Amino acid sequence: MATKNTAATTTANTEKVTVVLPRPRKGEEPTLFVGINGVSYLIPKGETVEVPPEVAFEIERAQAAEAFMFDQADEMQKAAK
Repeated sequence: MATKNTAATTTANTEKVTVVLPRPRKGEEPTLFVGINGVSYLIPKGETVEVPPEVAFEIERAQAAEAFMFDQADEMQKAAK
């Protein structure tokens, strides 16, 4: 899961948040694409990067949705047994 530095830094009047995505697994894309309001970001996995807060929010939202999906799939498999 991406971690977020609670101390946001201000650079040139633009707030940034530090995030770290897990390293990619074998065969997985080395970057994560995030698009917000027509602006695209390619976030490298396994590196510490600074991004706008809305990008960090979308990364966390997507990871929460993925975790929920896996939890639901696990529950469905248990119920099928």
